[in-house]
Amino acid sequence: MNSRVESLALPGQLAGRTAIVTGASSGIGRTTAALFAGRGARVLAVDLNADGLSELADQVAQPDSFRTFTVDLTEDDAPDRVVHECLDRFGGLDTLANIAGKAGDAPLEDTSDDDLEFFLRVNLGTAFRLSRSAIRNFAESGGAIVNTASTFGLVGVRGSAPYSAAKGAVTSLTRQLAADVGRRNIRVNAVAPGLVATPATQAKIDAGVFDDVVTRSRPLPRVGAPADIANAVAFLASDDAAFITGVTLPVCGGWSTTRFRE
Repeated sequence: MNSRVESLALPGQLAGRTAIVTGASSGIGRTTAALFAGRGARVLAVDLNADGLSELADQVAQPDSFRTFTVDLTEDDAPDRVVHECLDRFGGLDTLANIAGKAGDAPLEDTSDDDLEFFLRVNLGTAFRLSRSAIRNFAESGGAIVNTASTFGLVGVRGSAPYSAAKGAVTSLTRQLAADVGRRNIRVNAVAPGLVATPATQAKIDAGVFDDVVTRSRPLPRVGAPADIANAVAFLASDDAAFITGVTLPVCGGWSTTRFRE
């Protein structure tokens, strides 16, 4: 793990948990998978990028409790394959972190039906379908699901119609699943990241693309780090959040809840 993740490790916070973490080859998903492992969970790290997963496995270096699985989560049988892999490797499942997703900028009038379908399939469909497979196989004692929404799904942001709509649907899915499975002692929450420096966003951050819409209107001055989001995911997955369900937690430096001007 890198020094940022190591400094945030709370040994034992997730001890005894068995978790699937998607989107684990880079960015937020990679840090979340490493952080889960550092806090005691058995982790199946899932992504389409086999090379990224291999690098992560070398970094974590816990072969008995950390495994990787390469799959395209949009394939019809992918959710069941992922869950069965976890059950085969670790003998159980009680935690799911749906990190995988895809951002993009497009106004409504420039969005094709194929564009809309893509963003719904990747951001909403993968979380919906994998949650369904996981819930069917959770232990009788219950478990936790943490979805990844977005601050763009909480407020209106010009020029992001298909992405914002899909992420808004993730927030609604989180509330609905919490209602559906709460009596089975399964908690369902979400994080809504703001602007986070990842391989997917760094070039735009460096170019100042987000300066007007995000940076100058956010109270906290720095850009988010993947560990900021991973910490929130770990909290919601842990017993520290044992009486929290149906919540979408913004992790955005105050951008979604305040308006700040310099």
